[in-house]
Amino acid sequence: MTCGLQAAVFKLVTALIALPDRGCEVRHLSCRPVMLLSLRGCVAAIGHIRYLAPKAMKGFCIMADAPNTEPRLTGSVPLYKNVEPLNRTKHKSYGVKSVAQPFNFLKDWHFVPAIVGEFSVASGSYPIIFLGDKKMPVLVMGLRQGTNVFVSEDGQFDQDHYVPAYVRRYPFVSASNPMNEPSTVCVDVGADFVVTSKPDVPFFDEAGEPTEYINRAVEFVSAFENDAKITEGFVERLTALDLFEQKNVRVADPNNPDNTIPVADYWGVSEEKFSNLPTEKLVEMHKNGDLFAIAAHLMSLQRWERIMRRVSLLQAAEPAAPKA
Repeated sequence: MTCGLQAAVFKLVTALIALPDRGCEVRHLSCRPVMLLSLRGCVAAIGHIRYLAPKAMKGFCIMADAPNTEPRLTGSVPLYKNVEPLNRTKHKSYGVKSVAQPFNFLKDWHFVPAIVGEFSVASGSYPIIFLGDKKMPVLVMGLRQGTNVFVSEDGQFDQDHYVPAYVRRYPFVSASNPMNEPSTVCVDVGADFVVTSKPDVPFFDEAGEPTEYINRAVEFVSAFENDAKITEGFVERLTALDLFEQKNVRVADPNNPDNTIPVADYWGVSEEKFSNLPTEKLVEMHKNGDLFAIAAHLMSLQRWERIMRRVSLLQAAEPAAPKA
């Protein structure tokens, strides 16, 4: 009975993985050599920066008064350019405006960090992989820095696909404080749609109180930080079980059809190691949700085909290089 249960669970997962992606069937693929998918920049955690700041009240906070010395922010996260702690004095006249290219900020990023709670819905659109020594989960949106195959040249997002939580949180982000102090909400004042005056939607009202827009932003940032901690726990459990292995994606070499060239190296869950887990562990993973997250990750790897097809289409549309 025990072996039968284990076999049934693995059969279910492998059946999910084998489901065809009706929207991206590609029978022949060729691709010009591109840079390997890699983790760019220094990321302290999933969407966090370090913030050395004065004490604040419990919970997420917006700084009420500008300190005499500007607080020091350290670290960086993808997308963000010029992050400042949200301050009701300094940013009283700030807000956001409508822009013609709302997703222009995402155009140059070929991946974004992911949280485990979105694995199931995101797996229908993107490969979910793990990068770096910390095995940070990310959603793949291209193959090289500077090209996001889901954002058009005019800054529009492909509406047929899921918009990641990390993207929806922008331009806000949480900054973790030392000594277990509450996190501070920050804003990227370098975002194209953040303005210093006459916004369509202000950050603060005339009395200096946060608007409903900011209150919703704070709630989302708080929820994202909680989900990021859950995601870190998920990765730690998989690491403890030694479930990760190095994986890669290869395509035919256009200069030598008999050879293949690598276009992406990453960490992923080993199907062999996963299938050899004891039944008791599978039952535990079913209860804590890890089983479904692993299934979503493995199923998402089919979406490499979609990425490669979109890259090929973009390359085909590029003007030919002039002959020497």
